Formats: sequence, structure tokens, C-alpha cells
Amino acid sequence: MKGKQKRKIKQRKKRIEKIKRGKVVRFNLANSRVKYKGCKDIYGYQSNMHNLIYKDAKFENVRYQAANITYCNFKNATLKGVDFICTNLKYTNFKGARLRDVVFFNCRLKGTNFENAQFQNVIFISTRLEDAKNLELGQDCICLKSYPKNEISCRLKDSIIKLAECEKLYNYHVLHVNKNKLNMWNISLLLQYGDDNLARAMEALYRRKNKHAFYTIYAYKKFIESYLKI
Repeated sequence: MKGKQKRKIKQRKKRIEKIKRGKVVRFNLANSRVKYKGCKDIYGYQSNMHNLIYKDAKFENVRYQAANITYCNFKNATLKGVDFICTNLKYTNFKGARLRDVVFFNCRLKGTNFENAQFQNVIFISTRLEDAKNLELGQDCICLKSYPKNEISCRLKDSIIKLAECEKLYNYHVLHVNKNKLNMWNISLLLQYGDDNLARAMEALYRRKNKHAFYTIYAYKKFIESYLKI
């Protein structure tokens, strides 16, 4: 085996070990001709991806935060439960892609192509849609611009704040801005289950031993629906 291949294998093992220990591993790759298959259960903080090929790829439960994903090709890809948070998607191509339970929060969509993209429960929050190309919003799309003013019960508030004690949940800031402040953008999306049901689910999540891969709104919805037997 060549030295270069050995180094790549060693680097890959180190990345996997760091991820298992809960450490943030930044992904940086540009101008590759390889056709990538996608990924599952990934937290991509400050990822830098430029001119990559994800045609027909599959993504599930992936959170890109403060990332740059520019000039990438997601043609005919399937994105399920993907959160793009404060992400630059300039001139990225989603032509023919299938997007389900996807969130675009404060994203840059300059020249981003959505031609013939299929949407199912796709949410755009504080994002300029005018900059995108071929974006046709249907009934399965929600656009939010004003900060939610939902009133929640003390029980629900306390149950979510208590979850901040769990680093595997708190570190990804899906439900929390800080230890004492809730992320009401995301919590408002979960209130569809009802205040009392959501509080019970959050209390059950606190007691749950396995708290791995709660990176996205989608991951919380899966747990809540499983707990409530929906």
C-alpha cells in the first residue's frame, strides 16, 4: 500500500474517533471530480465544500452550520432532515432534488438553482428567496420572517432548559440559544404536537440514555412521534 493511501486511512480513522468522542471535525474539500454518495447523522460545523458532485446522493439527519457549500451539484439528490443554518449556498444546484423536512435558516441563496425540485415540509427562515433561481414554493413550503411569539407553559420551558444539562443535545443548539434561552424558531416548529405532549416528550428525552445524533429538527420530530406513538 502506498504511503499516500496509508495517510488517508489514518486521517479517516482519526476523524471517526474524534466524531465518536463528540468533537467537532470540520470538513474541507474543493474541486473534486469524485461523485459522492452523501451522508447520514452528521454535524457539519463550518464545513467548506466547493464544486463537489453529489448527484443522486442521499442525505439524512445532517446539520450544516456556518458552512460554505458553493457551486456544488446536488442534482436529483435526496435530502431528508437536513438543516442549513447560516450557510452560504451560492450557485449550488438542487435541480430535480427531493427535499423533505429541510430547513434553510438565514442562508445565502444567490444563484442557487431549485429547478424542478420537489418540496415536502421545507421551511425557509429569515432567508432571501429572491436571490434563488427557479424557486417555486408550493403548499409544502413555509416561509418565516418574523420571530415567533408563541407562549409556552412553564412545564415545557423547564423541560427544555433542563435538556441543556446534556452536552450531546446542547452543543448543537437546536433547542437552545444558551443555557437559559430557548431557540423559539425551532421550538415553534415542534409545537404542532401540542404544548403538553411536547413537554412529556422532552422529559422522556432527558431520561433517555441514548442521546446520539440529535442534530436537526427532523431528529427531534422522529423521537417525539415515536414517543407519542404517532
